[in-house]
Amino acid sequence: MMMRRTILTLLMAVIAVCAWADTTYVHRVEADAVPGGVIQNNRYLRGENPDGEKIGSATTLRLKYALQRQGNPSEAGAYVGIGVGALITNRQLGTPFLAYILQGAPIVNLSQRVSLNYELQLGVATGWNSYEAKTNEGNHVVGSKVMSYIGADVFFRFMLGRHWDLNVGYGYVHSSNANLKMPNEGFNTMGGRLSVAYYFNRREDISRASLFTAYILPPGRRWAWDVVAFGGWKKKSLVNPETYGVAGFSVSPTYRLNSAFALGPSLDGVYDRSVGGGMSFGVQARAELTMPIFRASAGVGRYAVGGLKCFYETLAMKIDVARHCFLHIGYCLYNYNYTNNLMLGIGYRFGT
Repeated sequence: MMMRRTILTLLMAVIAVCAWADTTYVHRVEADAVPGGVIQNNRYLRGENPDGEKIGSATTLRLKYALQRQGNPSEAGAYVGIGVGALITNRQLGTPFLAYILQGAPIVNLSQRVSLNYELQLGVATGWNSYEAKTNEGNHVVGSKVMSYIGADVFFRFMLGRHWDLNVGYGYVHSSNANLKMPNEGFNTMGGRLSVAYYFNRREDISRASLFTAYILPPGRRWAWDVVAFGGWKKKSLVNPETYGVAGFSVSPTYRLNSAFALGPSLDGVYDRSVGGGMSFGVQARAELTMPIFRASAGVGRYAVGGLKCFYETLAMKIDVARHCFLHIGYCLYNYNYTNNLMLGIGYRFGT
C-alpha cells in the first residue's frame, strides 16, 4: 500500500511539473525491469536458510522520472532524476521498497538513433526481513530493515520516435547497510535490463553528445580542486555492540578531459576509532563523471601511513548546492571486498 501511494504521488508530481515546464528541459518517465541472478556470497543464500533452498533469483522493478536539457552539447545528453521501485526475491528476505536519485548519459553514439548508455542510482531499500538473534540468526545477508541501494546499468538505447525509447542492457544491484549495523554481508544481483521511456516534449534537436564527444573546456578551465570533510560511524561485529566513529578528509585535484569526464589523484586522511594509530593517510586514483547537479566519483588507492595499511576503494555522489559547494555521500570499502563505512560530508570546489 505504501509503495502504491508513493508511485501515485510521483506520477501526479510528474504531470504537474510537465504542465508548467518550458521547452528548456525534456521530461521523461521510464519503467524498467531487471530480472537476474543473486550473487552467492553467503551460506544463507546457498541454501542454509529455513526453507533449505538456494536463493538464486531476484527481479528489480523501477519507475523513474528524469530531466534532460535540450540542445546543450556541453552536457553530453545527460539526465538526472528520481525513482521508486521494488526488489522481489525469496520470502526469507522480504520485498524491499526502493527510493533513489539517478543520473545517466550516452557513453558513445553508434548512430542517430542508437547509443550505448550508462545509468547510476543511489538511495535506500527499506522493508527487508533482517537478521534476528533468536528467530533469523542465519541471515547474515541483511543486517537491518533499512539498507543502502546502489544500482549501475549499461544498456543500448533505441530511439523509436520523438516520444519513445526502448532500452536493452545489463544491470547490477547492491544493497547493504555500510556497517551501520551487523551483520552486513550484503545482497547483490546481476541481470538483463529492459525498459521503455516516454518523453513528454522531446525536440528533434535534443543533444546527441556523449561522454567521449562532450564539449572540450579551454586550457584555463580544465583543472579543479575538491576539498571534502566527512564523518560516519560503523559496527564491527555481532559480538561487540559498540559503535565506532569515523572522520576524514580528501583533497582531490582533477583534470577535466572534457565537460563530462575527469581524472586525478586524491590525498585522503581518515580517523577510524576502531583502529589504533590515530590518523591514517592514503593516496587514490579517481575518475569522475560530471552531470547537471550530480557528480559521480570512483577511486582505488592504498593507505600507507597510520593504523590502516590496506587497499581501499570509494564510491561517492557529489550533489551541487551552490556554484562551488556540494554535499558528499560516499561509501568506503577496503581490500576490494569488505564494506568499511559511509562518508557523509560537505565539500568545496576551487576552480571551474
